[in-house]
Amino acid sequence: MGNSIERVTVTVDGTSFALGPLESLDDLREQTLRAARAAGGFLNVTADGGHRLSFFVTTTTSIVISVSTVPLIAQTADVDPHVWLPGIATDYDEDDIRFDTI
Repeated sequence: MGNSIERVTVTVDGTSFALGPLESLDDLREQTLRAARAAGGFLNVTADGGHRLSFFVTTTTSIVISVSTVPLIAQTADVDPHVWLPGIATDYDEDDIRFDTI
């Protein structure tokens, strides 16, 4: 798929967390395996929304890493701030950015 992204979710002992867009499957696998082989260690991830999470992993910790491909939808992607959209204020100066307008 050309216009899609991969979304990674990690489930630790039955609780799922959607991860940030920069989390990689290979890195998560490596961290998890390293912690389990050491009989204990931390799995550090960034959740969607920016929260940093750290899980202590042992040989008895249940971890599932899932990856899904999500299509990008043009209506939800970043848009040009100079394009008028219904319901969005456009009475700001050219140097302003959208979150300056309330």
